[in-house]
Amino acid sequence: MLNMMRWHRLVVLLTGLLLAWMAVTGTGIQVADMRALVTHAPETDPDMLLLRQHHNGPPNYFVVTAPDYTAPALPTGLDLQAAIQRAAQLGRAAAPEAGMRLVELRKYDGKVSAHVQMNERHMAFDLESGAPLPDNALPPAPLPGDFTSPRQEFKALHRFNFMGRAATVPDLIAGLAFLVLIVTGLIHYLRVFRQRRRIGKAGWFWRGGGLWRELHRWASIVSLVVIVSLSITGTLLSINSIGSAIYQQFYLPRGAPNPFISDYSFPLSDSELIPMTNATLTAFRHTRPDSGIKVLRLRYFAGYAQGIVVAADKGTTQLVYNTATGAEMGLAEKGYPDMGFPFGWEWNQRLKRIHRGDIIGMSGRWLVTISAFAVVYLAISGLVLYYQAWRRRYRSGRRALLWK
Repeated sequence: MLNMMRWHRLVVLLTGLLLAWMAVTGTGIQVADMRALVTHAPETDPDMLLLRQHHNGPPNYFVVTAPDYTAPALPTGLDLQAAIQRAAQLGRAAAPEAGMRLVELRKYDGKVSAHVQMNERHMAFDLESGAPLPDNALPPAPLPGDFTSPRQEFKALHRFNFMGRAATVPDLIAGLAFLVLIVTGLIHYLRVFRQRRRIGKAGWFWRGGGLWRELHRWASIVSLVVIVSLSITGTLLSINSIGSAIYQQFYLPRGAPNPFISDYSFPLSDSELIPMTNATLTAFRHTRPDSGIKVLRLRYFAGYAQGIVVAADKGTTQLVYNTATGAEMGLAEKGYPDMGFPFGWEWNQRLKRIHRGDIIGMSGRWLVTISAFAVVYLAISGLVLYYQAWRRRYRSGRRALLWK
């Protein structure tokens, strides 16, 4: 019979310090997130800013930004078709020779504002008076790469960003190692459990082997499901990241735009504004008749005429509609820029939500946070148990690093 504990010890011996690193840094990310969420940190809080960024795709795609989470909805009685036309007129008057790449309505300082992109220039106006607004009325730009916060610092360590192009490879190794430990540990546990049941001791939790071993066993069983989820999603995310890096390095055509930062829009015509607005509102109200609208944007993306709504719901949900068909669009449509992810752009975002736990809301966040501390203990206690066993064998003259 295959000796599961031998393989278990081998993985601990080879990757124990790496697993402890991953557990501690991953828990640091989760604690930073929970600190911001539980204390209801303002949207200007560095960790909260990072929490709100890129959940809806890379910077050239997403619309919802941090201020939108606390912004009020557009007035219920606002004539959105006329407002969109008015916003477009303000943009064209300010830059008559430029192409209009997006037109948008949102609230600023208690009033409805118009946001228009004319070629590369973004402008904001008070919709009613037409007066130009300061730059802080515009949606904030994506956070710079050197932006720092506790969450970002833990994440940089967790993803081994200091290793350059080799970053995320240790993540993949750690994910696979965690999965091997889970399988070998679970098989060993079930074998012992069956042996105990045969002699009338059928409890799932038992004492024996010292406090370190008891807590190691108990923490493994209690948090098993979440740890399996963390290991699988973390491994898949690493594969996605490595695949994207390989694609950009070796397969992205020379001179092709970077899919993460490039603008895939082209100009809108005035005749399209009303049909696009109507198609967007019809689709939105069909599925969310009772929800208000915080942001309404019209644009082209990768050849698709799109209407985007940021809903005034609990999650400040971003919804993207194909205005030619009225269909809701995801993050992985035919013709979208290839990000190089083996599992696709849509699943990359979904896996992140499962990994963080917020796919089921704050209850999921709490489960992941508690389980993250359990993983830290399992990583540390695994190293301690290995050392204790090796030291006992060493004292008896058996000095091999690995044994049955």
